[in-house]
Amino acid sequence: MRDRPTPEELLHGARIVLDRDITPSLAGPQRFAAMLISRAMAVAGRAIVNGDGPLYAEAQRLQALVDIRPAARPNPETLSAVLLERNRLLVQQIRSGAFDTGVARRQLFEHLCQVTRDKLSENNPRYFELSK
Repeated sequence: MRDRPTPEELLHGARIVLDRDITPSLAGPQRFAAMLISRAMAVAGRAIVNGDGPLYAEAQRLQALVDIRPAARPNPETLSAVLLERNRLLVQQIRSGAFDTGVARRQLFEHLCQVTRDKLSENNPRYFELSK
């Protein structure tokens, strides 16, 4: 168990200081750089909060889409490599026409929509507010 503040609380507190006390005193390229750093910290904080859950869900959906026989749940160290390989298989199957029609096409569409929602929830959660 970690003590408080948690990693996400530390990032949030650092962002507040950066946004409130440092960025306003900067100009030009330095101000822009500080704003980019703040945004990166926000994305990292949301990724910490979300954990690897969305990535494991993507790996499971990909396993079903590309029809890989059930595999053991990837460990955190191999998760990125597993996702990369399954996405490569998906691209190959898309190019071969495996998802051109029917249920397969709908399943692919649903998967791609979910991946997009997951990415937006970390990278640009305001998109959901603006799209209402």
